[in-house]
Amino acid sequence: MRLAFEREIERAQIGVTAAEARVLAHMSVCGGMRQHHLADRLGCAPMSVTAFLDRLERAGLIERCADPKDRRAKIARLTPEAGQILEQIQIAGERSRKIAFAGVKAEDFAAFKSVCLQVRGNLEEPRSVRDTQMVPE
Repeated sequence: MRLAFEREIERAQIGVTAAEARVLAHMSVCGGMRQHHLADRLGCAPMSVTAFLDRLERAGLIERCADPKDRRAKIARLTPEAGQILEQIQIAGERSRKIAFAGVKAEDFAAFKSVCLQVRGNLEEPRSVRDTQMVPE
């Protein structure tokens, strides 16, 4: 799926890389958040997400604001200018899904999705467990 999405983003020539498109798409669903939370959710290294956000900020697609709960931390938010790019990203995502699931019956897709969600649930570790494991003793 990621490869199909990357190809569609490249074909669309929308001015962002596939990785940057993933960042924007995720932010459009989840809203503004701290950079390290965004990296965690995307499964990327924080340094990579910082580089993506730097480029997106220079392009005027995101802004970083002080976190009201901790002024040392920054929250990345989409700007209104991101709207047009997000529309193009959504179209590319829809095209990649059409390609990936061409000829797949609705009931087969539903079973596939159910199994994937079960596997994901089995493998996910509750955030509280991860956080406690990261605290030095």
